[in-house]
Amino acid sequence: MKKSVVFLLLVCMAVFLSSAVAMAGPAPALTKVDIHAFTAQSYNYQWQFTPANYPRSMHGYSFSGPELYMSVIYTGIPNWNLTFIKVNGTQYKHSQLFEKQFFITDSGGIVGGYEIVYKIPSTYLGAANTIIVTSRGTNGGSGDNVSTNIKFVK
Repeated sequence: MKKSVVFLLLVCMAVFLSSAVAMAGPAPALTKVDIHAFTAQSYNYQWQFTPANYPRSMHGYSFSGPELYMSVIYTGIPNWNLTFIKVNGTQYKHSQLFEKQFFITDSGGIVGGYEIVYKIPSTYLGAANTIIVTSRGTNGGSGDNVSTNIKFVK
């Protein structure tokens, strides 16, 4: 009797422990990089969305303040070591401009992408700016996006 109780407890523990282990599939390939919006002090940090069509010109806006914030949406999982931001031809690593990260999840809570906020100091900016974001995925794929005519008044 004692052996059957111990055996039953061991079986219950094995079932409980195996069900607590998370099973994750491979990271989704990076399929899209989207420069989503910009903001600065001059807009009270309210996001100004980029146009949907290339070259995503922001000519209708004039930003100013100590920095320019940029929101980028990554569909799929990027490799942050292979993610770069070019501001007027000068390339920066993701980690150099990174400010905040938000997960994009499906209904099951699985991460399928990120919204990243980058903080670009005013010293990196001219009067009219072009910003290019490029990235490679951790499990394949790549993407890039450009936004032009980003006016910044110092």
